[in-house]
Amino acid sequence: MRIFLFVSYIIVVASHLITAQGVAVFNILDDGAIGDGTTDNTQSIRHTLIRAADYNLPSIVLVPAGDFLTGSLQIPSNVSLHLASNAILRASDNASLYSCVPSITTDTGPCDYPFLLVDHAHNVYLEGEGRIDGGANSPPGHLVRDYKESSNMLIPIEWNLPNCSGYSCRPKLLVVRNSSSVNLINITITNSPLWTITIVESDHILFDNVTIMGDRRWPNNDGIDLINSRHVIIRNSNIIAGDDCIAIISHGPSSMFNITVENMNLQSTSAGIKVSAYDRNSTGNMYDMIFRNVRITDTNRGLCVAPRWGSNIISNLLFEHMNIETRFFGLDWWGSAEPIYVTGLSTNADQLWTGMLKNITFRNIIAKGEQGFIVRGNTSILENIHFENISLTIARWSNVTEHPAHDYRPSQEPQMAWAKVDGIFAMDIDKFYLQDINIDYQQPRQSYYGQCLNLSNITQMVQNNIQCQNIDYFISGQNSIEKLHMIYLFISLAFFYYFIL
Repeated sequence: MRIFLFVSYIIVVASHLITAQGVAVFNILDDGAIGDGTTDNTQSIRHTLIRAADYNLPSIVLVPAGDFLTGSLQIPSNVSLHLASNAILRASDNASLYSCVPSITTDTGPCDYPFLLVDHAHNVYLEGEGRIDGGANSPPGHLVRDYKESSNMLIPIEWNLPNCSGYSCRPKLLVVRNSSSVNLINITITNSPLWTITIVESDHILFDNVTIMGDRRWPNNDGIDLINSRHVIIRNSNIIAGDDCIAIISHGPSSMFNITVENMNLQSTSAGIKVSAYDRNSTGNMYDMIFRNVRITDTNRGLCVAPRWGSNIISNLLFEHMNIETRFFGLDWWGSAEPIYVTGLSTNADQLWTGMLKNITFRNIIAKGEQGFIVRGNTSILENIHFENISLTIARWSNVTEHPAHDYRPSQEPQMAWAKVDGIFAMDIDKFYLQDINIDYQQPRQSYYGQCLNLSNITQMVQNNIQCQNIDYFISGQNSIEKLHMIYLFISLAFFYYFIL
């Protein structure tokens, strides 16, 4: 009876297993893979994936315990790539094992060279207790060319590959293109040489309990990049990266919407969360995004909304229930220790931002930073920006010699504006709301401390319960409407005292 029950759950058929649910299990060992960390397993694992694809029903490709070195792999529809406990799927540093995949992004050249690719697929899973390693700074990858001590930055090796330029000549770890129902669950990804996970023109994507551990000294190793995608959930995950932990970017006409990020721990030498547009064809609107229950620590820039090229509308963004801690990392890294940073600027005279930022709310946030909040428009006026129940502590604790500035990179000159650290620096905004704000400058007072609120060109300003501690100046740079109110008040008082009293 026990033998019958066992066979009813797992049946061996044609060198793969069938579970009771009818799911086939294809073990890469059956195609000759060797998990010794040095053998090239590219062809054997590709063959396993082909067999799973030919099954035409949901199947599992099993990576058992071991260290499996391989070149690029494509994961087909209806396949779950399962990494068992103590399994490592490691990217090879042999450039000949990678192929060009056309890229739609303007900042990484015409080709991507992904380690793992999901293309025009559906119902795909990457899951398990094992690990995917990009080999950036671990043997046998060794893609490090140099080290810049002044900014604690590793300088990567760029491969000599066709149709790539600059930092695009490195493999992205996972690229998902034109796909749906792709799920990353309980997986760990380490040491990506470039962007770790890139989702392009895809929908119904789930990240749940994902751990991404990049080297914080490594430039351009973003955690998750969402490009022209929608219906995405990122939750219960931990990301450490040298570049942005989560970047939501428009690079074309497709709209991006219904994106939720929640219950996250983030650390970055750049931004924790970034929302942007960066393409002349960025015309698809970006809207209905919720970011909540996020902890950002030891990071160069916390929350960043910063379009630089395109003409779309970015609206209906909610950031709530967050703890943010930012510090200054040095001039080689974009950002200047801002817990919250919202700017609508153009990259240059040829790469113009002509869109609109509106309906953005930050609420129930506790922040500590070496810089204050920066909120400013330029080529367009920001509209309907809300700060509600915010506590900001400004203090100095890094050992970087330069003090924080206004860092607008990439942007038209000046890209860096040396300025004092204000609690909230805001300009070019229509409908700006501040409700229950507490700003505390910690002592000892630094020479570059500025003012609690530094505001200019603000219309329809509403302030209620603003508390500023350990700072000499409360507000400066009032807009023209506020100045008119002050002039009117002065004239009224003068008239009262002169003619009535």
